[in-house]
Amino acid sequence: MEKVILITGASSGFGRLTANALAAGRHTVYASMRGLNGRNAAQMGKLAAYAESHKVDLRALELDVQSEESARSAGVFATPPWTICTSGTVMSARMARRSTTCTSCA
Repeated sequence: MEKVILITGASSGFGRLTANALAAGRHTVYASMRGLNGRNAAQMGKLAAYAESHKVDLRALELDVQSEESARSAGVFATPPWTICTSGTVMSARMARRSTTCTSCA
């Protein structure tokens, strides 16, 4: 069964590897990170290239997990049933409560 999954901290490391693996498993994956138009613009480009070359549904999403305003803008309070936090920071309690899996968040 295909799922819609939100992954935080997906610009690099475990977040990026997890996003790629789950997208390859035919899930729709929102790979979130900060600074899509700044410091992570190159990472967003690499993510888009990976999605294109592997024909997977992998989408970049601007999200700062420490900002409720950012979460609201990203639509996180209407999140998919699966959220995986690999950003190395604590999500807001409201966002974490909506998560089914949160690997590094309180």
